[in-house]
Amino acid sequence: MKLKKLIALGLATVMSASMLVGCGAKSDSNASTDNGDKVFKVGMITDTGGVNDESFNQSTWKGFQDAQEKFGKDKLEIKYLESKQDADYVQNIDTFADEGMDLIVGVGFKLQSAITEAAKNYPEQQFALIDAVCEGEQPENVTSLLFEDNASAYLTGLIAGRMTETNKVGFIGGMESPVISKFDYGFRAGVKAANPDAEVMVQYANSFTDSALGKTIANQMHSKNADIIFTCAGAVGIGAIEAA
Repeated sequence: MKLKKLIALGLATVMSASMLVGCGAKSDSNASTDNGDKVFKVGMITDTGGVNDESFNQSTWKGFQDAQEKFGKDKLEIKYLESKQDADYVQNIDTFADEGMDLIVGVGFKLQSAITEAAKNYPEQQFALIDAVCEGEQPENVTSLLFEDNASAYLTGLIAGRMTETNKVGFIGGMESPVISKFDYGFRAGVKAANPDAEVMVQYANSFTDSALGKTIANQMHSKNADIIFTCAGAVGIGAIEAA
């Protein structure tokens, strides 16, 4: 087979500087610059994919870094805590709340429950939740950041449908969820719009961290003549890239 083509998506979660600062409210934090101006403190909590997942977490952290570069460290202080397991979410939120962060950002739908509960426990604390809304009624101190993931995936599908030479492409998802499903269905629709004869192989890894499994799934798809694979699976996608 000729050089396999792999389209890997670093999810478009890079947050603009205005969005980051706009989510915050007044805080009692005493942090300030030498000239008396308030330093806005933001704490980011990753899901279990980690900050170097080449996906949601990494792109969000890059957005914070870009914002800090634009506004300056004397205006914006940023910090992240990695969650090694789901049980870490609450502890990491508590840590940032105790540190007096102006804004605590949870990355990904897996933090939905923890942010929902924390909003009740810390009513004066401002939160942002990426790619999810809170359970039940949305608290006033939580801003949800949602994206048209299906639209970007549709465009990726159009490209894949045009580029494939075997009429077989693949989609590797992380864990089944409304967010990942939007990528899945958008990609399939785009492929079919560009190439009705193309077959789309779909498989979920039930993980965002198992890169070895991602490589295995990608190799299986390649063995079935898939020449383009679109991943939306965090570190699982890194393994898929290694198979290319």
